[in-house]
Amino acid sequence: MNTEPIYELRERLRAAAMAGTNLLAEDFRLKRALEAFKPMEAASPVFAKVGQLTGQLTAPDCPNPQGALLDAITLTDAVICTLGTVDVAGEVDFMETLNAEENAGSLVVNAPYSALKELLEALTTSGGGHYGFVCETHDNHPELFRDYRVKHTLVQALGASYAELADKVEQWMIEDEDKTVLPALYRDFDPKGKKEMVRRVRVISTLAGAEANDFYVRMLGEAQKEVRTELIDALRHEPRNLSMLFDLSKTEKGKNKDKVFELLAEMQGQEVNDFFKELAKKKPDSVLQYLKNSTTEWSAELVADICNKMFEKLDAAEGATEKEKQELSDRLRDVVRAIFGKGGAQICACYRKLLERKDRINALLKETLQETKKVYEYNVLQYGVLTPCMHWNKVDVLNICLHRYKIDVPDIEAVLGKVLHHSLIVNPDEDLQALALELYQNGDSGKTNIKFLSAAATVKFSDRNCLSWLEEQVMDKVLLVQKFSKERLKAVIEAVNYVCWDRIRTGYRLSGTYVDVSYSNGYNTCCQSVGREIELPQAKEIINWIQKYGAMWDADKICAQWVPLDDEAMCREMGAYFYQRALSAPENCYYEYMKKFGWTKCQGLGISVVRNNSTIPTWSLYSWLTAMPGDKDAVMEEMRTVCRMIKSGELKAKNLDIINLEILERNMDKWYKA
Repeated sequence: MNTEPIYELRERLRAAAMAGTNLLAEDFRLKRALEAFKPMEAASPVFAKVGQLTGQLTAPDCPNPQGALLDAITLTDAVICTLGTVDVAGEVDFMETLNAEENAGSLVVNAPYSALKELLEALTTSGGGHYGFVCETHDNHPELFRDYRVKHTLVQALGASYAELADKVEQWMIEDEDKTVLPALYRDFDPKGKKEMVRRVRVISTLAGAEANDFYVRMLGEAQKEVRTELIDALRHEPRNLSMLFDLSKTEKGKNKDKVFELLAEMQGQEVNDFFKELAKKKPDSVLQYLKNSTTEWSAELVADICNKMFEKLDAAEGATEKEKQELSDRLRDVVRAIFGKGGAQICACYRKLLERKDRINALLKETLQETKKVYEYNVLQYGVLTPCMHWNKVDVLNICLHRYKIDVPDIEAVLGKVLHHSLIVNPDEDLQALALELYQNGDSGKTNIKFLSAAATVKFSDRNCLSWLEEQVMDKVLLVQKFSKERLKAVIEAVNYVCWDRIRTGYRLSGTYVDVSYSNGYNTCCQSVGREIELPQAKEIINWIQKYGAMWDADKICAQWVPLDDEAMCREMGAYFYQRALSAPENCYYEYMKKFGWTKCQGLGISVVRNNSTIPTWSLYSWLTAMPGDKDAVMEEMRTVCRMIKSGELKAKNLDIINLEILERNMDKWYKA
């Protein structure tokens, strides 16, 4: 229905009100508008009423033209309001960043624009304090980041000038697994771009996987530098890219060529197997590097074959030259690293053969490692292959990788214990699981081997009697007396550290991060998260068991990452636990855990902060207070209690004079009103 006549009629009625009712009978424009409106009167009774009132105005015997005019204008405005028509100049632009059908109810957060405005500015502009503000907002109000306005802005923030903020945004987008941002990530993508586009590819690759394969292939045509490397890496999701990867192996150079070979190593199929078998005849060391993270069956067979050939040289190395010993030592370390993640009987046989020769291997390593210059060779001998995903941030991983480890006493047995443990994190191979228990039990000796305790514990986590088994393993027999062993507990905690609750999949997960180091200028290359799901039938009992050891071995952090977030009762229990911990020995992480578990009580936390910090300046106390769990009213009440107790002398601590209560109260008031 054409509604234009009623809009025209309203304009003429308003014009008549300004001109005066004495001219109504002579207003030919009003009469013409009324004639144009006549067809609409039959469409609805309310339209008919509008026509009737307007017709009275034009009649010469209208008893009250002023009142009739006001009635006509009022009714016309009301009708137009119900039509709800809005005219906007230009073409309609559909919002591509959202899928309303799949995400209804989570697109717009019920939050005032003032609450979003500062966050949006912090994400898109440079300035001091923006990183801290965004992270704090994410911790305290994660719901804001589900708003479509913020989602769109997060894509822009991947190019933030402050790299730490851009990296953090990338991490959040990957963890949230929210595919509604994909169209915004595709839009205006520049394959010749810099770090922002690199981050975009990583997020797209994680969220979309093989679904975005056409995008990877299309962008690869013009991609350059790091963007090209990440696009090549994303080709791993689609098995049909095999022929393309073979073609790229002939044309790419440097790191990109190495990346192509690593991707081929992750592919299944006889064609790939034959390719690497031929390559191994000419360049076995290169093949070991390419296969170091592969978990395919054919790669296990090939690594086992190279390993067995190495044993022949090792057994005949007594009269070898210094150069030959160094080459053998390098091959040995490459083989041990390549064993990671692989299972099957042949690989298990390699573990046993390496352990049979442990004295000879340790002597060789001690002799050849003294002048080693390749940092990456050290990390597997000290820390294994993976670091715990939930327990290390990127800076920690960088510090580990950049540190030059000096190995005074090489121990291949300890190395294999770590490699076996970390292999079980990515590969639940039954042969590997049996091997872990076998090596830990140490045959028929009756004495367990603590170097394989972490691997054995990882296997036992899925057993229904896991807790009783763990309690037995942390005890040592000293003269037939059971005695608690810190070293044994440390080995168990090392295994526990790789377990976390996955809030997205609502289940437990073994999770770690690859630590690959490039010696070029001593800088670290990328770190990639890996892992698998795991069943933990005694999770709650193990959490309670870990709690017994308090702060020993970061037990609190481990408990926090084990708590199932879909268990409301346990979340309340753990919220109360960390509340009590914060009252006795405040830590920032306790506030984070309480919020994570939905704890809202903050009474006494501010008092505890002042009492337990010998020196605490105003700005630091402000940070502690604003980070507390609970709503703003509760936090402000705690702040007022702290100020009142300081003024009265009831709250005493060293150097209280550095707390400026006037500034604190003013800043808290601003925070409260924001």
